[in-house]
Amino acid sequence: MQEIRKIEFEQIDYQKEDHEYFGVIKGNIPILISAPHGSKHMRNGLWKEEDEYTSSIAIKLGQMTGAHVIYVKNRTTEDSNFDESAKYKDAAKRLIKEERIKFLVDIHGAKPSRNFKIDVGVINEKDMDKCSCRELMPVIAKALKDFQTPLFNQDFSANHPGTMTYFARNKCGIEAAQFEINARYRIIERKPDSSKAVKGEDPDYKAKEEDVLELFNRMMDMILKIERKIR
Repeated sequence: MQEIRKIEFEQIDYQKEDHEYFGVIKGNIPILISAPHGSKHMRNGLWKEEDEYTSSIAIKLGQMTGAHVIYVKNRTTEDSNFDESAKYKDAAKRLIKEERIKFLVDIHGAKPSRNFKIDVGVINEKDMDKCSCRELMPVIAKALKDFQTPLFNQDFSANHPGTMTYFARNKCGIEAAQFEINARYRIIERKPDSSKAVKGEDPDYKAKEEDVLELFNRMMDMILKIERKIR
């Protein structure tokens, strides 16, 4: 957990804008972990808060599993999970092609008031012709068994054409899912430059370390199980 905190505090800047606003870390398995909202971003002309710790969790999951990682590290006027055209998407598409990626794990953050620990968006979980991960949905369900019920498409189905999950399925031809992690399972320690802390909203917010660790381990196990399935 301290390693994830260190990444978030030292490598992710919520407020500083940068033309090169995202980073890419190469891995050695055909899975790409994405965190497109790791820093503050703009949607329809308005600034939206960062999904705290999603980028650092993505980076650490990549280190632990060998998955490739693409993540937002600086404030940007692009919203890579809403805009249908974005530099982040262009880079992801190149990586998917060059590294023969077969599955996208797209990580996001939800408010602590949401009535779930994690919500997995697969566009349509009932119609397999429209589902974003028809072959791998059972693997995800098994890895998160007894952790969250229901699991799929509770509030976030990832069916907007701008989502990374929709993009991966329809533009890149691979399976994908959007993982919305509740703040109670990802925020190890709120940073002073976070949007909420700057506004004076719960600046000392912390999740329980055991909760963050439990979900991280389940996500790691899921990625490794998916790798074995698609090998």
